[in-house]
Amino acid sequence: MIAGIAVALVALGVGAAMIVTPAAESASSPATAGELEGSFTASERVLVDGEHFFARETIVDADAGEQRAVIAFEDVEYDHYWAGDGERYTKITTSSAQRLDDALEESDDQVVRELEGEYAAITRPPADVDSANDGPSSYVFPDRLVGSQLRMIAFEETNSTVVDGEPVEIHEPQTGWTAIDSEDTNREAMYVSNAGGEVHVGEGGRLHYANVTLERTDAETWGEYLLERDAWTTTLEYEARETAEDVRPEWVGDVPEE
Repeated sequence: MIAGIAVALVALGVGAAMIVTPAAESASSPATAGELEGSFTASERVLVDGEHFFARETIVDADAGEQRAVIAFEDVEYDHYWAGDGERYTKITTSSAQRLDDALEESDDQVVRELEGEYAAITRPPADVDSANDGPSSYVFPDRLVGSQLRMIAFEETNSTVVDGEPVEIHEPQTGWTAIDSEDTNREAMYVSNAGGEVHVGEGGRLHYANVTLERTDAETWGEYLLERDAWTTTLEYEARETAEDVRPEWVGDVPEE
């Protein structure tokens, strides 16, 4: 009789664990998104299961007034360049002729040249559009996608250092159940495993560097974790440097003279 009761209690406990979200660390990014000043280069990349998902390379030369932003998705890349006079040109490179047609139709720009030997075209805004103030000098860093991924990770401050006289905190991602309170997802929790890497954050929450890899399982309870096993690996990379090189791309030479 007693043994039967004990077995029933154990079964009840296991059943409850299958439907209840375990105690979890709270997800929160140690970095605060904001603009960068002066001349800089910011590199950002997101990999999913080791495959390219998103990347943004931003270069601003404050002295020359030149700016460049290369934004790459899985099947299309937008290479935006702002000359010193504020004129903006964009090279759109895609994976196929159909994808190029789609990208050009989605854009409000005018085509100034389609390039032979690749699925690419150079565009510019219509004459009545002022593009001088839409460059990356006014962008927010990290990018919205990178920032949303950081907000869904639980971090712990593990060390600190000093970079060019500025105190910098070092944070590492945590494994285990992670409680998520973010508009970036409708999930309230996820299970994180194989987490590694670190994030460097300076004064005012400015993100200097990030290289984080972790595996997420789309589960909110032990039952979902054991039964569904819908898991994927995400890698986040970010680095900001106070230098500006290779701002003017070579393809600008293909822009027809007016």
